[in-house]
Amino acid sequence: MRIDEVIVKNLPSKPGIYIFKNKNSETLYVGKAKNLQKRISSYFSKSRDSRLNIEFLMREAWDIDFTSTNSEEEALMLESKTIKIRQPKYNILLKDDKTYASLRIELNKEFPRISSSRKCDDLNSIYLGPFKSSDGLKKTKKLFQKIFGIRDCSESKFKLHRKRACVYKNIDMCLGPCDDANLKDAYSQNISSIKTIFKGKIGKLKKELEEKMNRMAKHEQFEEASFYRDELSFLSNNYYFNSTPREELANTDVIGFYILDKKIQIVILFFRGGYIIDKANLYIEAKSKNIDLDIYQLVSQFYSKKTSIPEKIILAQDFPCILELKKDLKDFTFSKNKINVSIKKSSNHLIKLANDNAEGYIVQNIKEEEEVKLSLNKIKLALNLKKLPNKIECFDISNTQGTNPVASMVTFVNGVPDKSQYKKFKINTKGPNDYAMMLEAVDRRLKRINDKGWEPPDLILLDGGKGHLNKIAKLDLNNIDIASIAKPRKNEKNDKIYTINQSKPADFSGNIKALNILINARNEAHRFALTFHRDRRKKAMLQSNLKENPI
Repeated sequence: MRIDEVIVKNLPSKPGIYIFKNKNSETLYVGKAKNLQKRISSYFSKSRDSRLNIEFLMREAWDIDFTSTNSEEEALMLESKTIKIRQPKYNILLKDDKTYASLRIELNKEFPRISSSRKCDDLNSIYLGPFKSSDGLKKTKKLFQKIFGIRDCSESKFKLHRKRACVYKNIDMCLGPCDDANLKDAYSQNISSIKTIFKGKIGKLKKELEEKMNRMAKHEQFEEASFYRDELSFLSNNYYFNSTPREELANTDVIGFYILDKKIQIVILFFRGGYIIDKANLYIEAKSKNIDLDIYQLVSQFYSKKTSIPEKIILAQDFPCILELKKDLKDFTFSKNKINVSIKKSSNHLIKLANDNAEGYIVQNIKEEEEVKLSLNKIKLALNLKKLPNKIECFDISNTQGTNPVASMVTFVNGVPDKSQYKKFKINTKGPNDYAMMLEAVDRRLKRINDKGWEPPDLILLDGGKGHLNKIAKLDLNNIDIASIAKPRKNEKNDKIYTINQSKPADFSGNIKALNILINARNEAHRFALTFHRDRRKKAMLQSNLKENPI
């Protein structure tokens, strides 16, 4: 098991979701927990889940991610959404399962309808849920129809019955606004009552049910009275509310931060439709003496790149540079809605939630940084490099029998890809000569060593073998270390790393994490080159077809 127990011990004792990942950062498993620390710790105990898929999961798990939430309900929704998006292979039972549904009222209609929805992202609607079972949702929907007479028909059916009501009016499941325009005031009043209930004020609905039950019993309509009695019981025992008020968090970001050893962790929780749907993690080392300024600049930069800014952003009262950030947010938004930056005490529980997430992540990130430095040092020792390979540039070639040749250059900084520094080259070398193509690409890159945006790497890595390495070694490398990485043959287990000064492949036995940094860089360079080549080949084919068949 590669996951450090220190990370597990420092996880928050809160509800939330956790994500197991493999060594390539691919999602293996997504789960939810009442208590993240206890649940994840259970995977490391001798009495852990004995299911076969869990056994295989723990053999493959390399890293863990998490998001804490306010409640189990929020964790449930976030888990369902995450599984749907990432499709983890060990969520055997949940991967193909439906998401949990909520009740929805569409407010932008003359006579709003009630329906079920598996998404809570429409700002013109209000939602109630999620519901643990479809049976609970159906019963609750029926209850609202019975009490308030709210239609559930589609817009097309509603228009079809504009002159004559359907059977639902006859069985007292709908007021019948389709054939009676005078019902608008009464209908709107009922919608207002439902909006109050959807905000979590269940007492109002219970009171109405009790009044109707007593009224039916008084008139000896015992069958109807028993219906309301049963609905009251159902409501009290099975009703499933989200713990977070809808109105407050319809379209809201909550920002928290934590500082440790001059490291800054910012967590932005995205609430949409009243639910936490995702988060952003911003982590940097303080760059100036004024940490407050670093925090402000980081958040401001984050929102400057967003195409959509929420209507409301909640910050702590001590958040740095609040006035400057407010001004920036107003400048960034193209929405007609005014950006409301809230620092009210009533939102302290949300701030604490974001801060708790930030505290949990900063411990994890610092630990990961230490592991990366250790791995980079092992690469340096194994390859006998001049300095620590903090910046690695990896090159690969892609062509089809010499046609439409391209080269890629991907950049890894501190063991992770930095896509802002990726480069791609159209190769001029003619014919299927992989060595000459690689030589051209690296030579063109080295000639720009002093240009802005082309700062030199610590290590140049080639996707190839000794032949590629010997060819590139003839260039003026400006004192930059070079190495090549070759895929293993059928009878070999690991990739082989070659350097100029070593006749045999470097020994990475016992240093799998260090080797994986180089493998990941090679794989990313291959992906980037192949994508570019396919795009160029498609364009060439299109141009050829146009020449042969002009419009």
